[in-house]
Amino acid sequence: MLYVGASHIPTRLLSRRSIFLSQKHGDAALTLCTERISRVRCTVRSCSGSSSQLNLVDWVTTQGGKVSGVALVNLAGRDGGSGWGLKAETEIAVGTKLIELPARCHLTYSASEDVKLLRLIDQVPSELWGAKLALQLLYHRVRGADSSFSSYISNLPVGVSGIPMFFPRECIAAIEYPPVTEQVKKRCKWLFEFSQNVLGKLPGTEEDPFAGVSVDINALGWAMACVTSRAFRTKGPQHPASCLPLIDMANHSFEPNAEVRSNGQGIDLYSKTKLCPGDPLLLSYGNLSNDFLFMDYGFVINDNPHDRVQLRFGTDLVQAGAMVASVQSSDGEALNINPTAWQNNLLMQLKLAGPEADTEVTFGGPDHVDSRLLAAARILVAHEETEVQGRSLERLGKLDQPLNRRNERAALRSLSGVAAFSLSRFSSTMEEDESALLSGHVCSSLKHAQQQESVGNLNQKSSQGDVEAEPIPLTEDMRLALRFRVQKKKILSNAIRAMGRKLQELAKSSSPVPELNTAPRKGQAPPAATKKGFGQPSKA
Repeated sequence: MLYVGASHIPTRLLSRRSIFLSQKHGDAALTLCTERISRVRCTVRSCSGSSSQLNLVDWVTTQGGKVSGVALVNLAGRDGGSGWGLKAETEIAVGTKLIELPARCHLTYSASEDVKLLRLIDQVPSELWGAKLALQLLYHRVRGADSSFSSYISNLPVGVSGIPMFFPRECIAAIEYPPVTEQVKKRCKWLFEFSQNVLGKLPGTEEDPFAGVSVDINALGWAMACVTSRAFRTKGPQHPASCLPLIDMANHSFEPNAEVRSNGQGIDLYSKTKLCPGDPLLLSYGNLSNDFLFMDYGFVINDNPHDRVQLRFGTDLVQAGAMVASVQSSDGEALNINPTAWQNNLLMQLKLAGPEADTEVTFGGPDHVDSRLLAAARILVAHEETEVQGRSLERLGKLDQPLNRRNERAALRSLSGVAAFSLSRFSSTMEEDESALLSGHVCSSLKHAQQQESVGNLNQKSSQGDVEAEPIPLTEDMRLALRFRVQKKKILSNAIRAMGRKLQELAKSSSPVPELNTAPRKGQAPPAATKKGFGQPSKA
């Protein structure tokens, strides 16, 4: 394990819980799931005879829709993604309607569906909305040519890759970011149990909506991957998602040149900018972090402005950061964070402590640090309550409104230490990962460490002794896992640099505000709370 910073962290801080936001799930289902669907392919065969299928453009028009000026094309990565997408066939002006998709073309589910299918869908937890829609997709797949969506389904990919839920075990371990890996494990666990305990018992029963056709883990996994990477919330978050044939072929960009609009009955695709012949049509899937883009769509965006590193807050997290950065108290000793009643009360008001606590905090974004995490750091390193008196919780979390020099130095250095400590939780440096991506190989010692971590034996020595650092070619899944964690490391590294710049600005400040190393002496009035900068009197 690599540590960043001047100090090592006591074992008690490492063993209490992961600093990353995470949940606990068993790995047994993950092993079975990844072994069976590491390259998932749909194994469901329809119960109807086959018939000739229309291409998507022709299918949309035969269903009452309209398509103008766009076509399907294999973009081969030209749009920043890969595979199939949409392109402009002619020069297109801003605001041109490109596709008109009537409601009958939206693959979704409602109260009018097969009662047996709806009862099956109701057994899926609400947070796994993709699995609910996946069952509807499988329902139509089983119906084959009898389904009005048969042409659409025949155009869906037969195999799925790039989605972490279908990664080999060692590639899941290589992600090394619990908010994603634990979610992947949770999905795999549910997928395995639902396919075994529910779908596996349906054939031959009166509750079977699939007419006796066996729907296994491969089929459900394929359907989930298809819908989570394609579905739209056309009626809002409280309503079922929908697949929008042809429109859902457009790939993603945070600077889209096309947009989806509702016309009251159906959904239309419009050009948002001027398009030239051959231009890929790009939609924004939303202001999504790499976590969601990775898990649901199978790609990662470099320097994603909406990406964050999630951490689980605790006073021991700030303590670890203070120790990494060698933060000292006014007496020259290592800072020991032991919250008093007033500090705990403020943490409860921030909802970082107490029965209603939401302890998710983040690095990233314009200020590089979560406002609640910044406020908590300022509170925890304060010597006396007088340092924070007169400050609202909102002002405590603003980077440009420090309390005083001493407090700000301690808070910023502690936060820098938290980011460095978080970096140390990865098994490799960002430079090593970038080198592996550039060379197309990863050393076997690193892969061995990841495999050991995946089975909980990272701290045990290999029975074969030291592993030689032999280069191993990167698979596409491993490459994607490395790209994902490089982006998380960039966020943490940028936060460290941002805290460093603030500390330099603080050192250069000529503000006359005195250092607040000690509490006011008896009879001495406490310093006035500041509103902005260093030492400007509050006008609040």
